[in-house]
Amino acid sequence: MRLRHLTLVAAAGILLATPALASTGKQPLTFVSVFANAAIPVKLIALVLLAGLVAGPVIAVARLNAKWIAAIAKSALPLGFAAAAYTLLAGAVGIANLGVTPSLPILAPGLAEALMMAMLGLLTAGVARLAGELSQRRREDTGLA
Repeated sequence: MRLRHLTLVAAAGILLATPALASTGKQPLTFVSVFANAAIPVKLIALVLLAGLVAGPVIAVARLNAKWIAAIAKSALPLGFAAAAYTLLAGAVGIANLGVTPSLPILAPGLAEALMMAMLGLLTAGVARLAGELSQRRREDTGLA
């Protein structure tokens, strides 16, 4: 019973404003705006990772070939961190070419993009790994169905 209450409180917290959304009258930075302003290669990698995030559990539930799940689990992490490194490299080149030290509000969207891509790679790899484990246990008939 307590677990339900904690779940409801956590779900309600998602709907409330968080410090990340606190604004000084400017448009707040969101995941959608970070994605919209990302470079084309980063957007493509994000779409591939999102497809893998959905495909892993679908493949496990449909009981299709588990090799696809393993491929998603192995490739998601390097893809996410490659996109993060690309974003950080582009930011470093931009800072070097700027000639002056930019303020944190100027740097924050680029840092958010890099962290979002790292998080998306970790999340996709974790979900695919979990889907693969559950799929394997289902095949072995160990009681998890």
